[in-house]
Amino acid sequence: MLARQGLLEVDTSRVDVFPFLKWAGGKSQLLNQFAEYFPSEFKRYFEPFLGGGAVYFHSRPKQAILSDANFELINAYRVIVSDLEHLTRKLTSLQGRPLTEDLYYEIRDQDPEKLPEVDRATRFIFLNKTCYNGLYRVNSDGKFNVPFGKYDKMPKLFDSSNLKHASLMLNSATIEAGYYNVVLKEFQAGKNDFVYLDPPYAVENGNGFTSYTKELFNWPEQERLAKEFARLARKGSKVMLSNSDTEKVRELYEDIAEAIIPVKADRMINCNGKKRTGYDELIILSYLPEARTLRRWVRD
Repeated sequence: MLARQGLLEVDTSRVDVFPFLKWAGGKSQLLNQFAEYFPSEFKRYFEPFLGGGAVYFHSRPKQAILSDANFELINAYRVIVSDLEHLTRKLTSLQGRPLTEDLYYEIRDQDPEKLPEVDRATRFIFLNKTCYNGLYRVNSDGKFNVPFGKYDKMPKLFDSSNLKHASLMLNSATIEAGYYNVVLKEFQAGKNDFVYLDPPYAVENGNGFTSYTKELFNWPEQERLAKEFARLARKGSKVMLSNSDTEKVRELYEDIAEAIIPVKADRMINCNGKKRTGYDELIILSYLPEARTLRRWVRD
């Protein structure tokens, strides 16, 4: 992938690019398992639950429509593309300050809607790196309410080189704020497009992680997402969805998916390190795995 920097073309395909955020539920640890099931050929790439973007940065699609319902997140992505130099200066200034609980809550208490876009992105990245376990949670008023992460010193807020290459890579993508179904219909995801869906996960009691935005993503939302999965499949999209491995999720997709594949994952969100390993998750596909993975999948 070629991206322009000034008058030079930089080949970002020669550089590994990583998520610049800590993200609860991020897929960095699962990429080796997921990559086996990515389609080898597709037109456009859609990721409407963008989060940390691990799958996007790993797969390096030529055409990408990236979106999320979390406006603070999308603003940070946009600023990294549009004003990286200014953002880097702001983050560097914060990086040099002693990290205290008072500083954390002072910045958390800022109203992001009253901040310029760069300051808004700076606040978002700072809170992401210094809050408890990289969580993003808001209350019913939409205000970020995750407590301080109890760091002894300021963690590394950014990697200058990685942010630079992320900016170059993102420069060729379309970045939108909006709900998954609205964006997928607006950009007419269709035949031979690859759509990766990574919603807030369902849990055994039927509720999901509901505080990502002030609107809920509960079980009825999981059911609406399954209908969207089926709609995209009928249009010929290649849809991959990840979710927790529960009986209800399996039942939801058993009649509309071509393959449901269990994978093992860790969940770094748990405060007890011994409980962060060995979780079962699912890869749900609207297409059969390609020949290179089909034999092992059938055997398993």
